Amino acid sequence: MKPSHDDNNLEEDIKENALSHLLVENDTISAASTLATGVFYAAMFYFNRQFLDNLILMGNNSMTNKSQGVYSSNKHSTTSPYNIIQSISKNYIIIGCISLFLYWVAWTSWMVAAERQIRRIRYKLFRNILCQEIGWFDIHSIGELNNRLNDDLDKVKNGINEKVPDFVQLVSRAICVLIYALIIGWKLSLVFLSVSPLMILMYKITIVIIVKYSVKEIEAYNLASSIAEEALGNIRTVTSFHGQQKEEERYSQSLFSAKKVGIRKSLCMGISQGLGQLIGVSAVTLTFWYGFKLARTESQHYTPGALFMVLNACLNATIFATQFIPCFHTFAEASASGSIVFDMIERKSKINVSDDEGKKLETIQGNIEFKDVTFSYPTRQGSYILQNFSMKIPSGKTIALVGASGCGKSTIVQLIQRFYDPDNGQILIDGHDIKTLNVTWLRSHIGIVSQEPILFDGSIEENIRLGKLDATDDEVIAAAKLANAHNFIMDFPENYKTISGDKLSGGEKQRVVIARALISNPKILLLDEATSALDYTSERIVQDALDNAKQGRTTIVVAHRLSTIRNADIIIGLNDGQIVEYGTHDELMENKGLYYGLVNKQSAEKHDESSSETDMEEEAKIKQSYTRRLSTIDNKTRELNECIEEKEIDDTATSSFDDSMEKKKKFHLLLMFQILKFNIPEWHWILIGSIASLLFGVIQPALAYLFTGIYGSFAESNEDKQKRLMNMLNFSIFFAGVVGALCQIILNFSFGKSGEELTVRMRRLTFASLLRQEMSYYDMKENSINALSTRLASDTSAIKGLTGIRIGILMQGFSALVACSIIGFIASWKFTLVLSCFIPILFFSSKLQGQRQGNISKTQDKDSYSEQGGKCASEAIKHIRTVVALHQENHFINNYEQFFDQEFKKNMCHLHIIALGAAVANSLSLFIIAVTSSYGSMLVQKGEITFQNVYRIYAVILTAVAKIGQTSGQNLAYSKATHAAMRILKLIKRTSQIDPHDDSGIILNEITGRIEFQHVCFRYPSRQNVQILTDFSLICVNNSSTALVGPSGSGKSTVIDLLQRLYDPLEGEILFDGCDIRTLNIQWFRSLMGVVQQEPVLFNISIRDNIAYGDNSREVSQDEIEKVAQIANIHDLIISLPKGYDTLCGNRGNQLSAGQKQRIAIARALIRSPNILLFDEATSALDNKSESKIQEVLENVRMNRTSLTIAHRLSTIQNSDKIIVIDKGQMKEEGTHNELLKSNGIYSKMVHSQHKST
Repeated sequence: MKPSHDDNNLEEDIKENALSHLLVENDTISAASTLATGVFYAAMFYFNRQFLDNLILMGNNSMTNKSQGVYSSNKHSTTSPYNIIQSISKNYIIIGCISLFLYWVAWTSWMVAAERQIRRIRYKLFRNILCQEIGWFDIHSIGELNNRLNDDLDKVKNGINEKVPDFVQLVSRAICVLIYALIIGWKLSLVFLSVSPLMILMYKITIVIIVKYSVKEIEAYNLASSIAEEALGNIRTVTSFHGQQKEEERYSQSLFSAKKVGIRKSLCMGISQGLGQLIGVSAVTLTFWYGFKLARTESQHYTPGALFMVLNACLNATIFATQFIPCFHTFAEASASGSIVFDMIERKSKINVSDDEGKKLETIQGNIEFKDVTFSYPTRQGSYILQNFSMKIPSGKTIALVGASGCGKSTIVQLIQRFYDPDNGQILIDGHDIKTLNVTWLRSHIGIVSQEPILFDGSIEENIRLGKLDATDDEVIAAAKLANAHNFIMDFPENYKTISGDKLSGGEKQRVVIARALISNPKILLLDEATSALDYTSERIVQDALDNAKQGRTTIVVAHRLSTIRNADIIIGLNDGQIVEYGTHDELMENKGLYYGLVNKQSAEKHDESSSETDMEEEAKIKQSYTRRLSTIDNKTRELNECIEEKEIDDTATSSFDDSMEKKKKFHLLLMFQILKFNIPEWHWILIGSIASLLFGVIQPALAYLFTGIYGSFAESNEDKQKRLMNMLNFSIFFAGVVGALCQIILNFSFGKSGEELTVRMRRLTFASLLRQEMSYYDMKENSINALSTRLASDTSAIKGLTGIRIGILMQGFSALVACSIIGFIASWKFTLVLSCFIPILFFSSKLQGQRQGNISKTQDKDSYSEQGGKCASEAIKHIRTVVALHQENHFINNYEQFFDQEFKKNMCHLHIIALGAAVANSLSLFIIAVTSSYGSMLVQKGEITFQNVYRIYAVILTAVAKIGQTSGQNLAYSKATHAAMRILKLIKRTSQIDPHDDSGIILNEITGRIEFQHVCFRYPSRQNVQILTDFSLICVNNSSTALVGPSGSGKSTVIDLLQRLYDPLEGEILFDGCDIRTLNIQWFRSLMGVVQQEPVLFNISIRDNIAYGDNSREVSQDEIEKVAQIANIHDLIISLPKGYDTLCGNRGNQLSAGQKQRIAIARALIRSPNILLFDEATSALDNKSESKIQEVLENVRMNRTSLTIAHRLSTIQNSDKIIVIDKGQMKEEGTHNELLKSNGIYSKMVHSQHKST
């Protein structure tokens, strides 16, 4: 096992500014190289001054002030101006080569440093999340935490990768050229700098506003992600109750606030950029005005070259300022996300599993004591589960806890594991307060089998081995045999390598979980309804194995099936968090108290039939074999496995789109048009934004033209005419600045509005498409719930790279290029063509960056390292209780780090090429001016061009290059957006094989409720080699009750899945009132059925809304909700809660006990008054008192309805009109309870076995 990465390089003492966290570790080399580029850029201005002075001398010696300073300094020189300029051009090339190297070093170093930082931050964040106490997870949703690891870290990464060298080099350029300007003309420079405080103040206000809105936007998207993940994680429940539209509405409502914040943020960005443009242009015009005066009064010092370089330096500083303003947006988002991330990293867990502090006892006896414990859950402070609770559990004894649902049984189990700390009192183990014990050591001595079996993504073998990482293959097999799991595992084609998941039945999952608990040979064993999902045959053998495993261990059993705990050393009866009685089974039966009443209610009717001696002998042999295996496990020692086998993940679904489209050269343009089709409702905003962008793109070439006009005005000999010309140019520059400011405000708001609308629309469409897919889609390995949730969050965010302000940037680049071309070709087509040769070089370098970035994105999709890491994190967070109980936090942390280590290695292979492309793009201006000075002076020497047009063409070409560079800066976002768009479009266009929104199909006018399976064969699409049903036939007469019994994995739950049309059979037909259900309207047909699943699923909404979820076709009244709650025997408990029916159920209903959740699920099924009732172990999680009442309710509600019931507790289905025994996907027996008893077959033996155990 790879050790976890150390985070010592993170400076934890820096917290005031999250951005400081992100920048503090960058390499000195990268920072120095980036800053050096600014120095060399300023050196260009030194040579520019000489170039301009000599160019004027070459072109025209007649100026307003006769240029005595300039002319006289060169007139005695033996070197001609032409030769001087040719020498200067060589210096430009030298500076260009050095700058190219420095840019490459800076970009490479910074991006590598950013990748390393994000990796460290990611690992520290995930580690700290998994190390938090369980109460913290009750408050923070799964979607929120996944967003921290995905969206927030992506925003942090965007703020510290290539944006940083871009920003630093722009700032260093601005600073260096201003220093140069102060040296050669401090008076003129101070005029410009007098306006700088306004710009700085505006930037500060802008950052504050953007951070404010970014935090709100993050919070809004976190809520949306939580809703999406919850819906996708409970997709069977959503589909059964046709809740797709309701989930879409919940999701859309959460997106509305995010959209609102995003639009406001865009408007603020537009205003800030517009004001920046206006203030900068105002500074330039003021500097021009004062500079003209200095040129007339101090001509010896302010030569045309010196004057113009001061002005040019100020103008460049202004342009750089307008260019690095967008970086503040990225930094603000990174700062907002970073602040949240670092707060989470620095949070100290109240129960820290990573802390080495605490006692580690040399030996553990297993004595447990509760002393005056009072406890309430963090989310329900004041609603006490336990009050002054005291209890002693001697070492090696088995203690059983019984009582009504919600009385505190499972809470006791969680407190022993130290999931929570009590509000008051102590919990002692061997006389030591568990708060003083090392948490990891404590949990390593506790084995747990929870009521709801949780398996992780991976093989059955890997899941069992989570109980003991260093277990041998023999130990894994032995543990599986102990749990009666070996046989069904060996029936799979890949045996123990079979991937676990929803394909396993509830009983099969439970047995794998039991094997996982037994393999570690713990000193304390906690069994919270460990056999609740097993059929009686399996339960009897597994219970014997558990009885053997209890020997020498302190065992706490929570049980509703009282037959499983009658041999316990002490049975404790609980009511409302208090012990009402305790003793052995016989003692409590004599007392005739709580336990006595529960036993009598559960006891089944006596039967005379008995099993054959042959069966009993075979059973004894099995028991003996299991006992030997248990001994083998107990004698083995454990050691930590140091490595995890790496898997090659085949994720072809996310890496392929449409092969024919990939081959088209115009694929990207086609893709953009396909995306923009979804933006048609906002066409007017796009049109307004496009016009503003086109106009703004012309502004900078216009400014360059006006600027060079001022340069040319120094050749004017008439003083008055020169003055009028200067004033006119100054006014024109200011007017262009005002227009540019308005354009920026308009285009930012327009594209922000259209972009946010499109993003929300794509999120809604993607989410709706996911909810629309057939169930087999979710069974595919690449479409796990965790992977889909990650894609929904990341892909829809990345698609912004194709829309919104990115369109505006492209428009600006296009109009600027056209304007520059027109100006250049009018001035001199020959010189313009020569300088235009550099534009393809820029395009090539930009394309090179885009291709490399695209390759990174494709590689990630193909190999899925990032996605697999996201799935690992999402799964660990979703099932955090199981992870903590197994004390396997480090296992998931190491797996997570391994996936992202692989991604890091692949990214490193491409960063150098990306950096080279960026270096070429940023150094190109130096090579352009080298050609300008050399070739331009040659044309002036020949008289083919004026000196003014040389500089004019250079200025506009440089502006075009800058705009193309700005456009190419979107390559990374565009590349990510392209691949995200391909995946989204593929999903949106995918046709569901069983579409829940399909309006076609027959709607019967009269319903009788007859169900018939005719020769049905079925295999799950993800397990084609495993036959689930074979030539299965079944008739359920209308208004009759039919029960399905049989071993776990025999196909019972599959029958219910097929009846709901979650899947379609491969062969045969399923008829409803004589019609093939595939011909019926699916919405109408599913609305006829009420479903209660084996594992009750509730949403993180109020109890009221969870019950109303049963009928999503209308508004359900409060009276109706309370009525069905009373029927389900849950009303009294609900109104006793502080918030009553408004009480939130928590993630997956974790704020309620299993029994409470089951009763709410029953109420939910009844609210729709269904014609068909489907009960898949509907009472399995209920205590005996509640079960008896609910069973009476179910008997009543089944009247005048067709019902289909799956049950392991045979006493609950004895009154069924028909009982079907299923084994290995085939019907083995059929008849009433009495008929099957008389046949002395499988059912008769099951009943006899049940009666014997009770």
